[in-house]
Parts: sequence; C-alpha cells; structure tokens
Amino acid sequence: MRIKFLSVIASFLVMSVVISSCLDSDNTYEFSSDATLHAFAIDTIYGVDYTFTIDQLNRLIYNRDSLAIGADTLIDSILITTMTVTGWVTSGSPTDTVVNTANAMDLRPAMNTDNGMKFKVHAADGISVREYTLKINVHQQDPDSLVWTDMQTKGNVFSNAVNNGEQKAIILKDELWVYASHTTAYKTSTAPDNYNWSETSITGLPAETKLTSIITYDNKLYAVTESQKTFASANGSDWEEVATLGDNVVALIDGFTGRFSGIVEIAGEHYFNICMDGENWEKATDEAGNVILEKVPSGFPVEHISTTRSYTGNGVEKVVLVGMPLTNEKETEPWFSLDGKGWASMANTAYDTFCPGMENPAIMYYGGTFYCFGGELDAIYQSVAGIAWHKTESKFLLPESFNKKGAYSIIVEPTKDKTVASANKRDFIWVIFGGNGTKNEVWRGRLNRLGFEIQD
Repeated sequence: MRIKFLSVIASFLVMSVVISSCLDSDNTYEFSSDATLHAFAIDTIYGVDYTFTIDQLNRLIYNRDSLAIGADTLIDSILITTMTVTGWVTSGSPTDTVVNTANAMDLRPAMNTDNGMKFKVHAADGISVREYTLKINVHQQDPDSLVWTDMQTKGNVFSNAVNNGEQKAIILKDELWVYASHTTAYKTSTAPDNYNWSETSITGLPAETKLTSIITYDNKLYAVTESQKTFASANGSDWEEVATLGDNVVALIDGFTGRFSGIVEIAGEHYFNICMDGENWEKATDEAGNVILEKVPSGFPVEHISTTRSYTGNGVEKVVLVGMPLTNEKETEPWFSLDGKGWASMANTAYDTFCPGMENPAIMYYGGTFYCFGGELDAIYQSVAGIAWHKTESKFLLPESFNKKGAYSIIVEPTKDKTVASANKRDFIWVIFGGNGTKNEVWRGRLNRLGFEIQD
C-alpha cells in the first residue's frame, strides 16, 4: 500500500511539473510599441488654459493662440499637466533625462523659436522611439495696445507746403489720397512696404468743391459742390459731374454695402435718400407729387461727416456717424441707420456718460468697440454700443504730440481679407495733419492684435 501511495504521489508530481511547464509557455507578455504622444497641456497662464495641438505627421506640439505677453516669466518654471503616452518621455541633450511631470520645467527654450524643444517618447517595449518638437508661441506685443508710427520715419511727407485751405484724406482701393485743392492731390500705397508719396494733378473738379464732402463708394470717389452738384472719379485724378444725381445734393454719406446715403434739398426742405447704382437717387415723390422721403431731423450733421460700419446683434448692417455742426457744444451726438433712408439719434440723455462735444469728430467701430475722437486730439472716448461713452485711460491712447496740433483728417483702412499674412494686414488708423495753416504730417496707428497672424 505504501508503494502504491508513493506511486500516486509521484504521478501527481510529474503532472504538476508538466502543467507548470505549460503555464510558463502560455504567459509570454508583449509590451506596446506605441511611441505616440496622445495629449499635451501645461498649467494655466494668468489663469487661462491654452490648448496645444499635436501635429502627428510632423511630430510638432504647438499652441494656436499665443500666450499672453510676459508669459516667459511663468514658463521658466511650469508644470506639464498632461503628457499622455504608453511608455515614458525623456528630454535633454546630449544626455536624455526622464521627464517627471510632478516637477516644474523650464520651457523657455521652446518659446518663439524654429528649433523648439525636443522630447523623446519611448514605447513601453523599450524599443520604439518618436521625437517631438515643442514650440510655444508667446505674444511679444500687448495685443490691446494702440501703437502709433510717425510716417516721416518711413519716407517723405506728402508736401512740405503749408496749405491755408481745407484738405481731405480718403482711401481709394489700396491707396491713400490727400486732396489739397481741386487741382492737386497726393497719393501713396497703403501697403507697409510701398509707402511713397507722389503728387497728382486733378482735372474736372470745380473750384467750389467741398473737399471735406468726398466719400468712397464702389471703388469710386464722390464729392459735392457748393452749388449742390455731385462729381465722381474712378481713378482719383479725373472727375466728371454725375448729372443724374441732380443739383440739389447737400451731403453724401458712405459706409453702407450696396448703396450710399445722401441729403437732398426739395422745396427748401432737407430729406434723406439713397443711391444704389452711383448715378440715380430712389424715387422721391409719389404720383401726386408728394415727397415720400424722410425729413432730416434738427441737429443732424451735414459737414465733416465721419461714418463707421457695425452690425446689430442679429447681423444686420448698421452705419453710425458723427459730424458738424454739433447739436450742442456739450455732446457729440452719434446717429445710426440700417438702410440709409432714415437716421435715428443715439444721444445719451439718461446718463452722464455722453461723448463730449468736439470739433471735426471722427468715429470708428474698431476691434469690436466704438471709438470717437477729434477737437484738440487730447483724448479718445470708447463705447460698447455707441451710447454710453468713457474716456480711455490706458493702452488705446493718442500720442501727446497730437494735442492742439491743428487741422487733420482721420480715416480707417480695414483689412479686406482677414486671412492674409501679418505683413499685408491693414486696419490702420491714418491721421493726416494739414490744411487751414497746419503743417503737413502723417501718422499711422494700429491695435496690435489686429496685425497678428490668424491661425487656422
């Protein structure tokens, strides 16, 4: 019995060895060869989370929205909050060091450089490796600051002669024109690399032309004379009368898409009308001869009109204007219209936050905000909706040298194609001094962020 029992025990031992051997052969483990970086993020910058994109094809990690100016003082010691891999990550040269995301890292070598900062992602199998480049884009300029350039540092001024008459600056296509008289104008390309003034002779424009009335519409210039006739030019140099607009035009108002507005005089009264083809006003009277146009309200400006285009909350085009004469010396009163046929006041009567009265005011909807300045050019006023106004206290300011400098024209040239490279962007605010005995000067301003590249 003992021998039989021992044989049974021996059989069990043999079976256990066989089973153990089989189990060993079935438990061969394979580690992942995935050396992909799946996600990357860093700690907040001034409380803002910035999203990083991973271009797997080029193995590039970058942020589309640039970090705020001054971020270099934070990324010199910052946590990488997300670095998702199946294995581990190393960095450093010539010796790789394992990245420990629990410790802060100095990421400044990745800031605003083509070389970037290198990371190696090691797969769990210890064999597969992928190298990624981290590039961190950081603003080098305060995006909300308005920066001015004295254009005399970029080239010649348009004229050294002091003009005792009125002057008017206007944008025609991609050129800035300054009309010094009905016979002489100066022009330059507005492209940053092509700034260079030349004198141009004007033909066909009467001596009685009100230069400050010149507007742009459909790649043409239009102007009104003292005798209420309208003249137009397609090239800025050669003008001719638009007889179909009549001899009762008091003022022209630009800013609309597909039309310009105007003030016409009928039987001694002023009315609003619109022109959509550049040659004919809409019908003014009914079959009985009654005027069907809207009357111009008291206090509506008819000289030195400045307009800007904005949009309502549901996307409807809205043009806002200011001009002369002022309704009163206390307030510069904005007016708005959705179609050019009728205008409504935006006077602020409920609160003591109106835009102060100023001679020759200019208004602009710029960078998502309304701005108005003029008079002695000592301050800029801003408004979200064009009703409640506040003086800007920082960043968006005029140069101190503008104060009481004299006569001026102010015009904004928007960037037509927002996707162009920063070198070709416009959105310039042009301030051209001259006329009425003022020395000629040209200044160009722009909000920094409107000159930045737009990432896809």
